[in-house]
Amino acid sequence: MSIIWQPAREKVDPDHIVTRVAAMVYQTREPFSDHLLAMLGDLSRTILKNPLSRRVPQYVALAYWLRTASLNRLKEQFADNLKTGVLRIARGIALHLPPTNVDTIFVYSWALSVLAGNANIVRLTENLSPDTEWLVTTIATAVAEHGEADRQIFCTYPYGGKIERDLSLQCDLRMIWGGDQKVATVLSTPIRSDGLSIGFPDRKSLAIISTSAYEIADDDARSALAVQFYNDIFWFDQMGCGSPRLLIWVGDCQANSDDFYMRLGKVITARKFKVETGVAIGKFAFGNDLLAEGISDKQKVYSNEFSVCRVTEPHNALLRTQGGGFLCEWFTHDLLEVSQIVTRVIQTITHFGFSNDQISAMSEKIAGRGGYRLVPVGEALQFDTTWDGIDLLEHMTRSIVIRNR
Repeated sequence: MSIIWQPAREKVDPDHIVTRVAAMVYQTREPFSDHLLAMLGDLSRTILKNPLSRRVPQYVALAYWLRTASLNRLKEQFADNLKTGVLRIARGIALHLPPTNVDTIFVYSWALSVLAGNANIVRLTENLSPDTEWLVTTIATAVAEHGEADRQIFCTYPYGGKIERDLSLQCDLRMIWGGDQKVATVLSTPIRSDGLSIGFPDRKSLAIISTSAYEIADDDARSALAVQFYNDIFWFDQMGCGSPRLLIWVGDCQANSDDFYMRLGKVITARKFKVETGVAIGKFAFGNDLLAEGISDKQKVYSNEFSVCRVTEPHNALLRTQGGGFLCEWFTHDLLEVSQIVTRVIQTITHFGFSNDQISAMSEKIAGRGGYRLVPVGEALQFDTTWDGIDLLEHMTRSIVIRNR
């Protein structure tokens, strides 16, 4: 059996989902139609009104991204990018295969495809957390209330079987979010011959802080930076691809890192973030592994929730990340040295204390190597219509060329 939300969770025969999807062919909408904007705007208000959003900041961020004013800005950008003699229409049916470790990415992927006018299938894991179960039911309810239930399906089904093959063959677009193995496995299943598959495999991210800028920052600015860094790391338990695993201090002064970690520890306590004992032990053991292998020369455990390893081999440290509040740190005198450890596996680089010219110079240095997002500390997990170097709206739509004599 499979599961479909309509809007509550219901068990259905897998063939029911395939039949529903077959009926979605040619059931697209005009991109950014008022009807679609209204549906997502209502969803935003529903999420914000629920008390759950007060204790799940990721849901607040999602709701703000879905606000009508925010989506209208996307609509304006979409219109500004239109070329003369080219009509942008929906690509068709989109299949979304989100990761299990970031429980809002499926909404961003789905919502952007909705705005592109596509019909959508979102395949979720069967064992959702209570919070995610509420979120899926809330979305399915909004979809039904706006008469979109025939075009927007949230379901579960076994990976790799006949139902996945049947669904893929009907899809014009497939969005694969997850690890390298998942992406490779799904790509082995064909979609329509004129369809498009986009994979978002394993990525690592890092942060860079100017030691001179931190040195002159006042108390309020330092504490604000700690809060922003907390959001980047501890949302999704540091499991998001955009969550920094390595912090690079750039400059001559190395005396302020303890001050920063002390402030971060206060934020962790204030936010009541906790990890299980097994996670804390695992981080300690992992830190000892790095020491034994010569990748690190010092480990400091600030609490069960937060540990820092000073590394001498930053590239290897990035490839051996742990998560759950485990941070590696590296010191360098030259910002451009950072470019030497950037590879295609690096997604996001958050920064504090550098000028626009410095960031531009580094971005030019790493062009073609990796580092697809360079954003201020605090924005590591903010969703954008360009992800991993791919313009999502462009790929979620088709361009129709129109010429007159």
